Amino acid sequence: MTPIFHEGAETLSLRQLDELNAVPKGTSFKAFKHCAEQLQEGRDYYYLPADENKALIDLLKSSGQIYGSTVHLVLLTRSGYQQIRAG
Repeated sequence: MTPIFHEGAETLSLRQLDELNAVPKGTSFKAFKHCAEQLQEGRDYYYLPADENKALIDLLKSSGQIYGSTVHLVLLTRSGYQQIRAG
């Protein structure tokens, strides 16, 4: 699985996490939402709003790294992924 580099960090999209863990679409998003209060933006995840990141979101959609239905992008770092797995 090819990480998505963002602000110098290796990250994975929610789609990549669903595929990595062989779980249905939306499972990683639900886990993220469940742990959101414990996660720190900029350390555990990055939230990229559609209006500011359209080109990147379109590129990642076309490469299949994110779901085609993605509007706003959430990218998890290794620490964020570990927290949602433990949560």
